[in-house]
Amino acid sequence: MTNTVLSLLPTAIAGQSISKDELVLPLEAALKAIEFFEANNVKVHGWEGWLKMPDGRVGHGTAPQGTGSLEACSTAEAADVCRTTILEADKSWKKEHADAAGTLHFCLSVDV
Repeated sequence: MTNTVLSLLPTAIAGQSISKDELVLPLEAALKAIEFFEANNVKVHGWEGWLKMPDGRVGHGTAPQGTGSLEACSTAEAADVCRTTILEADKSWKKEHADAAGTLHFCLSVDV
């Protein structure tokens, strides 16, 4: 799945994924990926938060858990939900975890 998902995206976006197995991007790249997917009629089914630690480790930790499945939404509706909730989660994360060592990233699940 992942190589297929990563191959759909422009290299400048795909190259920012912190996982080789899943599409896990920092905020701005995640928003650009959602925009790209929506423009190319690729449905985003949801997202979940990941953390990248200063030592390079990655995982869920205390990251936001995301949207759950957006299967019932249209491509445009799902993109809107993801954009809105990712921005809200990022703002909340920065406010509540200002001293956290990890950097919040977003794992996107899409149709391929």
